[in-house]
Amino acid sequence: MCTRIFNNLNRQFPVTARNMDWFWPINTYFYRFPKGMKSRGLDAKSASQLGIGKHQILQWRSEYASLVTVMGSDKKGYAAVDGLNEAGLAVNGLYDSDVSYGPATGDGQFLSANRWVQFVLDCFANVHQAIQFFTSNTITIVSERLPDTSETDSHLHLSLSDADGNAGVIEVRDGVFQLYESHDDTVVTNQPDYKTQQTLKAYWNYTWGLDPNNPIAHPVYSAPGGNSATQRFERASYYLIFSQPAQNRREAVYQARSLVATCAVPVNFNPYHTEKASYTIWTNVADHRKNVYYLANTLTMDTVSIRFSSDQQYCERIQLQEEKSTESVCPLQSGDVSCYLTKCENPFV
Repeated sequence: MCTRIFNNLNRQFPVTARNMDWFWPINTYFYRFPKGMKSRGLDAKSASQLGIGKHQILQWRSEYASLVTVMGSDKKGYAAVDGLNEAGLAVNGLYDSDVSYGPATGDGQFLSANRWVQFVLDCFANVHQAIQFFTSNTITIVSERLPDTSETDSHLHLSLSDADGNAGVIEVRDGVFQLYESHDDTVVTNQPDYKTQQTLKAYWNYTWGLDPNNPIAHPVYSAPGGNSATQRFERASYYLIFSQPAQNRREAVYQARSLVATCAVPVNFNPYHTEKASYTIWTNVADHRKNVYYLANTLTMDTVSIRFSSDQQYCERIQLQEEKSTESVCPLQSGDVSCYLTKCENPFV
């Protein structure tokens, strides 16, 4: 349903691009969160429904400001989907149908999957810090309904990338964090599990003649063209591996955007004739060094961006899209919308 490509071909200009695939347009916002803001891992109502005591709800104060794409509404709540913090760490929440978070019982602290992206953006400067934290921490991720009308549970895994060109993936199986960290963890899709994605990449590296331990005389330079998660992973890997490094920052940004475009699912594409089928509703692009964060809306043809503010003291937001509408609600069709942000409450208290 989603594809993330980390363009670190030129380590001077790391850029992450991510396609958000969903069944229809959703209520979408840009949020700008300041450093020092207090947040909670669950709201009181959700915690009560899950049988989690107030003292067990994870609480934290943000170490870094962040620019975040948030979905939801005041009625249904909010979920952080994707974002970039001021230290240059990008975090992408991708749907993972194989996730098993574990029971919402026992000791320790609990964190909603809808707030997991925000917690990582708030608390860590780079991929290594985040991976080390989840290596030894006893936090339990719990699922809630995603805040839209799809009646879908928030089953997520995270992909991470940073300003030093490092990358990582965090999955949860039977309540245990499965952690990956490498400069080579550049492509992530929804399924299969990331270990199997690495196995697929090794196979295609051999087919493409890139395995130094098993050279072949006649490499095959092709990749699958379908829209399954596996095919998108293979296709994204193919285009990234055979691309030349960008020569400047601007080129790296539009290179990342064009790479992930090869994995976009067309609007209304539904080969299985199902009641609902996901397609690419937007693309996020995070410029790790310049600290600029973009959203390209498939349905409105808008591409807008947001930047950090040096003196920000409170939470701000702007709405970009309404659920199941093909009309933009953003006051600017293209460009930097930072000056259109308005003060708001932190949705994660």
